[in-house]
Amino acid sequence: MANTGNRINLSVDLRVIIGVLLAIIVAMLIMWMPWQNAENDNETITVTGEALVKAEPDQYIFYPSYQFTNVDKTAAINAANAKSQDLTTKLKELGIADNKIKTDINGYKNQPFEGNTNQDYIYSLQLTVTLESRDKAQTIQDYLVTTGPENNVTPQGSFSETKQNELESQARDEATKDARAKADQSANNLGFKLGRVKAVEDGAGFGNPVPLLEGRGIALDSTAQKPESTNVNIMPGENELRYSVTVTYYVR
Repeated sequence: MANTGNRINLSVDLRVIIGVLLAIIVAMLIMWMPWQNAENDNETITVTGEALVKAEPDQYIFYPSYQFTNVDKTAAINAANAKSQDLTTKLKELGIADNKIKTDINGYKNQPFEGNTNQDYIYSLQLTVTLESRDKAQTIQDYLVTTGPENNVTPQGSFSETKQNELESQARDEATKDARAKADQSANNLGFKLGRVKAVEDGAGFGNPVPLLEGRGIALDSTAQKPESTNVNIMPGENELRYSVTVTYYVR
């Protein structure tokens, strides 16, 4: 009889233990609700992080052009070639390397129309000079003003490839942090939790080049008197680089 009583007590104790364990498991499930933590492809949030960085340009590009008109096609071409030779020779004397100078000559023949029988050949010389030094850019601007260009000799300020990559890296870091901050803010305000990152799309864009002259630009036509020098200084200012990152998160 004593052995039977012990078996009954043991069975009762085991049922109590199992019941307690089940109660604990149920309570944990209610508290944690793991079924709500499962990621669903249809439950996502997309945010766009943005960044704007500013820096002084480290590259200066000149685009002066020259025009030559003559009734004789060969004479017009020869004049353009002679001007190109004079310009490149002087630029090299001023310390500009060959790979920083580019010339392009193209032209057309005027077609007569009512009231105008002009059939001159018109050829244009486009000169491109790329520099990395502000001081050197000032020297080249002072020279180009004296060469009778048809258009403005103000250099365009831009970022070199090295500088661009450096700024993009900085902007990307700021943009990704901005994206995460926006996602966290939405999660806190709307009552959900962020899961893993589903997708990322990033890209950069540049602001428009800023004028580099202190005051107005300088433009001279081929018949204007050529000044000996210019007191217009190159003022680089700052260029802008905008960067954005669009991130999609799973939510739960």
